Amino acid sequence: MPHTAAKQRMNSDNSDKHERSGSTASEDRDTMTTYWKRNSNPNLENMMLDTNAEKLNRIEFPEILECIPDLHEKRVLELGAGIGRFTKTFAQLSKSVIAVDFMESFLEKNREENSHYGNVEFVQMDATQLEFEPNSFDLVFSNWLLMYLNDDEVESLLQKSLKWLTHGGALFFRESCFHSSGDIKPEENPTHYRSPRHYIDVAQSRVLQEDKNQEPEVYELVFAKALESYYEIKNNNNQVCFLFMKTKLQDHHGYKTLNDFLDNSEYAEKNIKKYESVRGEGFVTIGGIELTRELIQRLNLTSKHRLLNFGSATGGSTFVMAKEYNCEIVGVDISANMIGISWDRALQQQKGYKIRFEIGEGTKMRFPPSKFDAIYSRDVIFHVADKRTLLNNFYMWLKEGGKLLITDFCCGDTAWSQELIDYVRLGEYQLTKMQDYAKLLEECGFTQVKAEDSSDLYQQYCKKEMKTAEENRSKLHMNITRPELDECARQWKLKFSLTNSGQRRWCIFEATKSSSSCVETSDDQ
Repeated sequence: MPHTAAKQRMNSDNSDKHERSGSTASEDRDTMTTYWKRNSNPNLENMMLDTNAEKLNRIEFPEILECIPDLHEKRVLELGAGIGRFTKTFAQLSKSVIAVDFMESFLEKNREENSHYGNVEFVQMDATQLEFEPNSFDLVFSNWLLMYLNDDEVESLLQKSLKWLTHGGALFFRESCFHSSGDIKPEENPTHYRSPRHYIDVAQSRVLQEDKNQEPEVYELVFAKALESYYEIKNNNNQVCFLFMKTKLQDHHGYKTLNDFLDNSEYAEKNIKKYESVRGEGFVTIGGIELTRELIQRLNLTSKHRLLNFGSATGGSTFVMAKEYNCEIVGVDISANMIGISWDRALQQQKGYKIRFEIGEGTKMRFPPSKFDAIYSRDVIFHVADKRTLLNNFYMWLKEGGKLLITDFCCGDTAWSQELIDYVRLGEYQLTKMQDYAKLLEECGFTQVKAEDSSDLYQQYCKKEMKTAEENRSKLHMNITRPELDECARQWKLKFSLTNSGQRRWCIFEATKSSSSCVETSDDQ
């Protein structure tokens, strides 16, 4: 059934919980109230629990604001508003703000600083007890709130927030994941340091349907990303921001969103294990580490480069490039399962390397213009329907002279068999011809566009992997069953057959950004 894997992770994710199994919601709230009363002096250090709070705030503040949608004429609900770090900016930019905090001393400081704007309502209340009318807000914002709520309270608040948001409204929250970051260590710390995947699973399991005549609405993940400021200052990736949009429930073979569909089908954890059993740990694309090393030589990377690995999967190529070129890398994937594995591995493997992993959908993600020296993408864009918007984003994110390297699946010039039609339909793939792909790159502003049909190279590696898949069927695997190994071998044979027939092609694209202007999508495109 849909969401089974997500629910299993939510039930088994014990890394985020303290041993308070016998506590009630009332006891949890009493403990939290006591905790904050001990830290009730309304200053920045107490809010951030860090002696370096001024510097951290100065660097992280604009980074967080960049994550938030445009606030012009928007209605904002700020939960856990505290002393008003963000309230001031919200008041200046938006139509109205309701700032909520359950600590009187914090809210009074906020009121002193920001009441003169005239569009802020200050509410002293526990966020878990709030009630508002449906469609009351365009943005629900919180910064370090959910980690102070128990699991039931998080589920309830996210469900109510879905109701409070307008259609297309945004939910933003930032939490400490895995462990604490501040250097002020309270004697008692009732914080829940959950994994990012836990928050994503909880949010994406929410469904709103007020009556049977209303179309169900859900949260669609835009991104989950670690704050660069904490990475730069403290060398940790556990300060994670999440942005969700309220949208109509879609039907992706019974799943609510594309990333939900992928995480429960092609990139379900059992399927990731099957890919890695053939291609090696960290690799789900053809050729594993061998082909990865061959391809990245084309980028001429150095230690001074910053690279976007779009479709970074379970991290193998990112770790290889970081170790062998010592460059800074941001790995992005739409699959929460993939990035969840990458986050876990990064805790052990990223020591001394400049690596961050983010969950996101490329047509909706945000990076500053000219951020990257190179973009590397392996066998992932065939999942994307709106390729033009994605490639325009790539162009904008690259620096002048920046290089783009893509490998992707295309369709050939031959007629589609029923086998290919079923393959594309079941995977929700978006195949285009190689020459159309190359033309689109040029239309998005790229120059020096090279397109290679490298299906023969793909087939060489596919033959090797088919042999490995067959050999695995005779071996005992702790985490993969015999039927799953049989299915693995069948899938490799299907992919080889479709490519061998000329219907599906594997292509390599190289391009350069040589102009300072980004091509916009015209209305008729």
